[in-house]
Amino acid sequence: MYSVILTELGISIFNEGKLEKAFPFSNPVKEYLLVKNKESKLNELINYLASIQRGVSVSDESLLVILKKYSIDCYLMESSELDNIQATKPQIIVDSGFASNLQDTLGKLREFALGLSSSKVTEVSESPDLHIIQAINSLDEIDKIANGLSSRLREWYGLHFPELDNIIDSINGYAQIVLAGKRESLTKQVFEDAGFPESKVEMLSLISSKSRGGDISDVNLAIVQSIAKQILDFHELRKKLEEHVETAMQEIAPNLSAILGSAVGARILGRAGSLKRLASLPASTIQVLGAEKALFRSLKTGSQPPKHGLLFQHAMVHAAPRWQRGKIARAVAAKAVIAARVDVYGEGLNQTLLEKLNIRVNEIGKKYENPTEKDIRKPQSFRREGGNFGDRRREGGDRRREGGDRRREGGDRRREGGDRRREGGDRRREGGDRRREGGDRRREGGDRRREGGDRRREGGDRRREGGDRRREGGSSKYERPDSNKKRKKFGRR
Repeated sequence: MYSVILTELGISIFNEGKLEKAFPFSNPVKEYLLVKNKESKLNELINYLASIQRGVSVSDESLLVILKKYSIDCYLMESSELDNIQATKPQIIVDSGFASNLQDTLGKLREFALGLSSSKVTEVSESPDLHIIQAINSLDEIDKIANGLSSRLREWYGLHFPELDNIIDSINGYAQIVLAGKRESLTKQVFEDAGFPESKVEMLSLISSKSRGGDISDVNLAIVQSIAKQILDFHELRKKLEEHVETAMQEIAPNLSAILGSAVGARILGRAGSLKRLASLPASTIQVLGAEKALFRSLKTGSQPPKHGLLFQHAMVHAAPRWQRGKIARAVAAKAVIAARVDVYGEGLNQTLLEKLNIRVNEIGKKYENPTEKDIRKPQSFRREGGNFGDRRREGGDRRREGGDRRREGGDRRREGGDRRREGGDRRREGGDRRREGGDRRREGGDRRREGGDRRREGGDRRREGGDRRREGGSSKYERPDSNKKRKKFGRR
């Protein structure tokens, strides 16, 4: 039975455990990824397998798909065989001639792993949706910077021409007037070049001659004009970024761009992290993307959850009456997730999605043309007294108070436990003192017993001395007569 085994360094063909043919990879990482992506041709392998004219077992599903495209009789190995191949892969690589020994195999596999990880990082970095996310984030940051500089510009130049702030709302128009210089040099031509209508040009010309602002020095004016130039440069850069985001969204996610618009779609994409990640999210999550703080606050306090997040910037949601926005946002989110999945797994623009969304929005507008009693906005004081929102807040307050009471009870119990532990410690210390006193008494008794023993030993010694003395005295009193004396005494008789 022939077996085709895919390894990181090449493809091997075995027959009953013996090597028949080996096809090494000249560029292991590149050719291995081509096989895994089902894009490799493998002409030499296919020609060899076609000459065998037998069924072969294959160790990889991607390789199986490639071989079946060329009508090769093949099937996938069983899991036990795959486990055995995985366990003996270094030896298979050596037997196939892809490496000289096991040490060489491990070194080449390490090089392959490093190259594969580098290619994966490169592939992720080249993902076009990540570039869209960076572009839309840059656009939002430019808006923040430009708005901050415009506020500073209005305050600073307003010291010289304060009336201009209430008349001109456009940031670019205000910056163009500042670039013209002091108010004495502001002519009708300057206002016309800034793009103002004739009626406003006449008004600005009249006000500039009667302004009550103070004079401004040339040094301060030069700094203010440099700020105005920066604002205009940011405006031009913002236009380029908008065009880039719109073009990129039309190429990468045309269906999502058709449903949400380029700017809103790019911001939703940035919140999700990638287009594939967005396609895997449910519609309910997409609906509240950008309103995470309000969502978690509602879960914590029991207040009403948010109806929309970034989707509020969508024209259909923003222009709808207040009581219809939640339903329209839900419909837009449902179509947006379908559009994202079409962009990831399908091709081309699906016109029916936008048509169905328009039909659904029209149905919502007709069905909920007038607000219900529940949708009518109630005064804040009435909501506190009897409104649903006030009830929920009161319930949340009651729960927090109950939690506080429980925490206080727990603290009291912990304090009682601490007092009991302290009492137990005192008792243990008293017992220790008593045991130490008993030990001292036992030691004193031992000392007394030792003293009594010493006294008894002294008495014994004295008794022994007395006995010795008595024995000495007795021996002198009852001493036996000398035998010679007896003979003499008896001899006289």
